[in-house]
Amino acid sequence: MSQGPQLEALDPAWQETDLPFAAAVRSFVSGDPTGDRIRVRYYRSAEADVLWGRVWFGPGAEGPPGHCHGGAQAAALDEICGGCVWVHGHQVVALKLETEFLDFVPLGTELVLKGWIVRRDQRKIFTEGTIADSEGKILARGRVLFIELKQKHIDKLGSHLISRMGEPSDQEG
Repeated sequence: MSQGPQLEALDPAWQETDLPFAAAVRSFVSGDPTGDRIRVRYYRSAEADVLWGRVWFGPGAEGPPGHCHGGAQAAALDEICGGCVWVHGHQVVALKLETEFLDFVPLGTELVLKGWIVRRDQRKIFTEGTIADSEGKILARGRVLFIELKQKHIDKLGSHLISRMGEPSDQEG
């Protein structure tokens, strides 16, 4: 039986990172690291406002025979872009996601994700992201507009997280 995808860093300078919300929610994209749909690992580099990732789409993400469903690709682009914004200190939610499918994305192949912040305009944060093969050919790209949450929304989301995880003092001991 195969060990599965390794999703190793392509650059020795990349440092593996967890998304800030990963411990609190079961992400549709990264929440099942041994599943048959999507497996992903994230990496920070010295580049400002960039997040890298390695992704594998399995049989549970199939759309066209032998290839990845467009919705799975869009979800991966949403998470690499949103993850980029979160790891750079902004608590956001998506307002708009645009996806371009440039070529078929094969199942069972380790691919490269890249997300980056393009610009900020007050609470709006504009991002772009790509899914590429190991040779650098871009297979899909997305643009995602995020909005920074107001404190009242952070508090509301925080109460949901506490109800799932318990108060921080409940976890010590």
